Amino acid sequence: MHPFLIDWMIGSFHLKIPTYGFLLATAFSVGYFLALRKAAQLDIPTKHVENFFFISVLGSVLGARFFHVFFEEFSYYSKHPSKILAIWEGGYTFYGAFLSSLFFMYLYTRLKHISFLEMMDICAPGGAIGLFIGRMGCFFAGCCWGRPSSVPWAVAFNAPETLSPSGNVRVHPTQVYEALVGLVVFIILHYRFKKRQYSGQIFLEAISIYSVARFVIEFFRGDDYRGYLFGGLISYSQFISLAILPFTISAMVLFSKKAKQSR
Repeated sequence: MHPFLIDWMIGSFHLKIPTYGFLLATAFSVGYFLALRKAAQLDIPTKHVENFFFISVLGSVLGARFFHVFFEEFSYYSKHPSKILAIWEGGYTFYGAFLSSLFFMYLYTRLKHISFLEMMDICAPGGAIGLFIGRMGCFFAGCCWGRPSSVPWAVAFNAPETLSPSGNVRVHPTQVYEALVGLVVFIILHYRFKKRQYSGQIFLEAISIYSVARFVIEFFRGDDYRGYLFGGLISYSQFISLAILPFTISAMVLFSKKAKQSR
């Protein structure tokens, strides 16, 4: 793969731009502009989208790093505390980012007295396409790699400076699997946005689909250092997926009934 989008030596100046970092910035930017368009459709002031964007970036980085440090590789960082703030070296967790940004965005809506579910519906399509772009960044960087496999589309992460230790062993491209999930979810949400029956529908559908897909994809992941529960039965991410799903499904059933009753 290509961990660095640009790796130029200009005299004594060395310019290196990580592909993951570039695509992650692109993911946030695309998600932001899509949210602005959705906000315009619902006549929601753009200032709230701007604030949500800032909160999501800050919350995502903090939460993703916190979860990685304290749940996935605590033994390493407890011995090398100076590395905790070395965020440029990688080490993020999607669910950590998601849950943290969700918490801060909820606090924002409470302080501003606006609908949390309405705002999340606006952000969900952009978040899905952002997932697609961001996971492709993971693919180029070599993180979040899969288990060894002989399927025709298996890949080997043997480029210099790749984050995957798999070398010449061909593995499942689990990053691409999840990227495709993000793309499919985006397409679904894009077409369902105008047909939504209640606030929160788009957001809840996105989270439900992703939770199921992530639970399945985890079986193909090869980065086992992230940690497991119940004697290695399921990973942390699978546990979170299972915990989220009942709440999202229950909320969809409840909100759908209320929407039908109010017609």
